[in-house]
Amino acid sequence: MSNEAIQYINHYGYTAIFILIFLQEIGVPNPVPNELVLLFSGYLTYTHVLFLPYVLLSAITADLIGATILYGTFYFFGAYILSHKPKWLPISTAKINSLSQKVSTGGIKSVFLGRLTPFIRGYVSVIAGLLQIKPRQYLAVIVSTAMLVCGAYIIAGRLLGPYWALVAAHIGKVKYGVLAIVVIAVLWIVIRRVKSNAKIKKTEGEESAGSQSNRRLKIHMVSETAYVTKGQGVHTAFIELIELLREGDDVEVVINDEGTGDIFHSHTYGPYYFWMGRKYKGRRILTVHVIPDSIKGSLPLWKYLIPLSKSYFKMVYSYADVLVSLSPMVEQAIRSTGAKTPIVSIGNPIFPTKWRRTAENRKKGRDLLGLNEQDIVVLGVGQLQDRKGVEDFIDIGEAIPNANFVWVGGRPFGIFTEGINRIDNRIENASANIRFAGMFDLQDMPAIYAAADIFLFPSYQENCPLAPLEAAACGMPVIYRDLKEYVLLYNHPYLKAENTADFIGLTKRLTSDRRFYEDATNISAKLVTQFDKNMVRAKLIELYKNIMHRSNTPG
Repeated sequence: MSNEAIQYINHYGYTAIFILIFLQEIGVPNPVPNELVLLFSGYLTYTHVLFLPYVLLSAITADLIGATILYGTFYFFGAYILSHKPKWLPISTAKINSLSQKVSTGGIKSVFLGRLTPFIRGYVSVIAGLLQIKPRQYLAVIVSTAMLVCGAYIIAGRLLGPYWALVAAHIGKVKYGVLAIVVIAVLWIVIRRVKSNAKIKKTEGEESAGSQSNRRLKIHMVSETAYVTKGQGVHTAFIELIELLREGDDVEVVINDEGTGDIFHSHTYGPYYFWMGRKYKGRRILTVHVIPDSIKGSLPLWKYLIPLSKSYFKMVYSYADVLVSLSPMVEQAIRSTGAKTPIVSIGNPIFPTKWRRTAENRKKGRDLLGLNEQDIVVLGVGQLQDRKGVEDFIDIGEAIPNANFVWVGGRPFGIFTEGINRIDNRIENASANIRFAGMFDLQDMPAIYAAADIFLFPSYQENCPLAPLEAAACGMPVIYRDLKEYVLLYNHPYLKAENTADFIGLTKRLTSDRRFYEDATNISAKLVTQFDKNMVRAKLIELYKNIMHRSNTPG
């Protein structure tokens, strides 16, 4: 970013941010890309030169007004402008024609994706106007994308505040890096589309020779966690659901970009979800692992992101034809966004044989964690973030020095994690009996659970968490935080603690009272029965058949 631009933003503040973003949104050439303006504005909120809510308001408003003016101009006068376009007007007719063909095919979803893509998002307003996309539809898209793009870059700039000197030294390369990523992504999509179309034609030809009534349903299972944040429960649920479906021969499963299917079933909600689901209208299923409140205590500045989160998730939920709710609390959260999509309640499956405690697994787990056989081990599993109650786990461990407290989990979102500096400081200064072992591969987790004697789950917000159920299936007592979510979710009793003192008291009792320990283990065994994998599989197969029947029924 040029020194002139930096001085301009520093001096004129919110007005400068508004003008720079507005001008580029209406098509006026700007040597400073909006992405860099937003990043630098976020950095200024870190230095307290500017106030974050006002920066967000200035940027989002400028984006909305600029995009609306450009859309309106070409909605009403597009044909005249292009036929009488002066040479100096910074609009490439060839570019517009090329993008118009793509957008006309994909409709409003292509407008949404285009508005999220650097370098072409300005053209999208022009194209939407030329194609006469309905104003109400376009307004919903520009509001959501303006909040997403502006919010993401500004928050990123704020988080990069401590490292700004390093970022500034290389920031000139950012736009070229983004352009390279976009080009590679487009080429990848084109290649995959050609291959997919060829495969579809081949499949259709093969199927036409056989009986449709005997053909197995093919489920297209999708999750962005396969490419990014694997160290979390959503990815575990995705993998285990694939394993569950493949236990029978009544359905076939394809994963992510392996091909296409009859039913689209996604577990995540990013651009990949919208892109991969575009060809499955009427046959899109989303398992809702995340609700707007899930960002509380997970991401920095989550209080400012809640309105954006609710708006975005409403769009996510509305895109699906059926939503799978993991718990009653999830269903309430979906409805609170205003989404009208039908909801089916199906919990996460638990594989009892996979998590069953064995002497071999216990030895392996203790070796992995560096523990002795005689050690009393209290385990916690989850991401290192405020929402998961990591600091409470440390407080409990410090109150019970005769037991070993081990936390397994990392930070899939890196520096974009709530309370990262504070939690790191607590970890560094924790007592010697408390250790943080990092993340382990999924195949090692049965051994990790088997190494423990007690499982603590002090999380402050959950939907249908897998970790405590996996621990329960491994045959140990599990202590939950007393949350409304669990009251609505579980059909059987469970150990619960209202606060840190309760966690300490229950943990001490479990380490000293053998009868209480055995009763608590029986409670865990009964709790798991609610999530029988065969029952979950039967519900899924019924859902798939119903949605296919509905999509094949005329009218």
